[in-house]
Amino acid sequence: MTYRIEVLDLSGRRVAMHDEVLLLDASRGAPDDVDRIAGILPAAAELGIGYRIRVWVEGRLFCEAPVTVVNPQWGDMEKLILDQYVTFREMLAFEAQLSWADVDGNVSAGFVNAAIGDIVKGLINHAPGYVHYCVAHGAYPEGAQREWNKFVARKTLGNELEVGGIGQGQWVGANRIDAQHAYAKDGDTIAGLVVDGVAWPDVRLMLIDSEETSRNSHTFNIHPETQAWTDARYAVSGYKVRADAARVALQALVDAKHIAYIELNPHRDVTGAYDDRVDAYGRYLGLIYGGGECFNAGMVEMGHAAVYLWQDGKFLEPSCELKDFFSYVGPNEDSIDPVSTVLMGFGASESLFEALTQLAYLAEGYVWSIDAEKVVAFRLAGVDRVLCYEPVAMGVGLAADASSVVNDVLFDGNPASTGLSKMYRRYSSMDLYGDCAVSLRCNAIAYLEDADRLAHGLLDDLAYPNRNGFIQFHAGDASVNQGDVLELRGAPLRRLDPAASDEWGGRFVGRLVGRAQSVTHRFCGKHVRTTVQLTSPLRTVAAPLSFIARSQESTGELYELRLDDTTIGLDMGYHLD
Repeated sequence: MTYRIEVLDLSGRRVAMHDEVLLLDASRGAPDDVDRIAGILPAAAELGIGYRIRVWVEGRLFCEAPVTVVNPQWGDMEKLILDQYVTFREMLAFEAQLSWADVDGNVSAGFVNAAIGDIVKGLINHAPGYVHYCVAHGAYPEGAQREWNKFVARKTLGNELEVGGIGQGQWVGANRIDAQHAYAKDGDTIAGLVVDGVAWPDVRLMLIDSEETSRNSHTFNIHPETQAWTDARYAVSGYKVRADAARVALQALVDAKHIAYIELNPHRDVTGAYDDRVDAYGRYLGLIYGGGECFNAGMVEMGHAAVYLWQDGKFLEPSCELKDFFSYVGPNEDSIDPVSTVLMGFGASESLFEALTQLAYLAEGYVWSIDAEKVVAFRLAGVDRVLCYEPVAMGVGLAADASSVVNDVLFDGNPASTGLSKMYRRYSSMDLYGDCAVSLRCNAIAYLEDADRLAHGLLDDLAYPNRNGFIQFHAGDASVNQGDVLELRGAPLRRLDPAASDEWGGRFVGRLVGRAQSVTHRFCGKHVRTTVQLTSPLRTVAAPLSFIARSQESTGELYELRLDDTTIGLDMGYHLD
């Protein structure tokens, strides 16, 4: 099992790479947890706080995290290894940690009579930052054609760009565009366009970024080391080579496909005005189309540009689903199952991860996860891998924790709408484990039918003891991922706690299953050991009830009133969190 440890400096340059280390642990956690990397590296003067550590396993990125602690170690320690004394002189002990809470972003969006799969994609497109999903994609020109088809579907006569300005409408067609003198200034900018007889400023292809053809402020921003370079050095650098190749590729699209349409950024502010059509350099921002393709997407597909989110995507129109662009970097499969279940209403005003957890339970039997590349997978829970127990290759331990069982839920919906309130019970669980009651309010739900779905999905998971335990692969295993549902066969294990017939919705009856809550690889020289911590097969986060309502005020409040209090006459809420 091969691995690679990379060290990236503050500008993103790889300054060190190791395919063998003395000791290092890399752990991938659930969406409510953290990713951790800690261990010892050979002395490297450039390793510092804020640097990033990347861990690759079998050629695939396993996890990445910023360095939070560095402890240089010195000494002349000698240790007997086999029949020789080996000297250890200089090394760096470090810790790196990424909290997924820092990646999570707030979303505010409402959906009426929408399929759950569409809601999931809609929320991710509303969310700031690089969290995204994947669509099925092979190679160029699939993505470019996909974006063309999306544009054609939203193009109407009513939203054609006004004549003599850019304040009204979105697109302009070839009958109004004079592109005979148009040319690619670089890999993401087209100059020389004339529209309605008036010369336009340069058009910056939005959502993408290619290398710069010369040293400028943007070059310094993405490659800080170039500030100390001369123009001559930059001219022979790899950055310049890639920039020239991108410019040639964009020019080839202009020459071969011709410019049929220009769609300026369709995003609007709360007043309905277009709010991001001209950048700081006076360039228009938009999507360019020709020959049945989107040039922006084509440049990403061909490897000449990266996906770029200006201000974390704040000015992207969610309905255009422009986060599809992330899929065009290479071959991909759909990461969001097309869940056809329709919700009467869903109002998200919380973090993205909370909303996704709610939707997984609303879909009944679904789970979600996020990988090191920030790709969200939302899918029906099913066994991803069957493991046949081999005592020489693995160790295993499974247990059950009934302390978190919930089988009696008083549910309250959004109080601002219908005042929805209903009690839900799972009697088969109550017979086995007693009555375990809680109250839950979910402001995203306002209709009884949707509340029924959420409660049913929650009780399929929470009404039964949580599975916990571990599987350890003594020689490592690169194929298991955080969030996988694993089934174990042939192990000398037996279940001691009672099993309900409808446990987990009857999906895993008679099987030993668990979901990978975390995956940890321990690297020591050439040896790798993998440990998987398990949870219940329908469990995405450790404490679902508190997680899906954490953005809401506490469900329990204590009101205190004292005659000598300066706030007499006011309601003081003391939240019991």
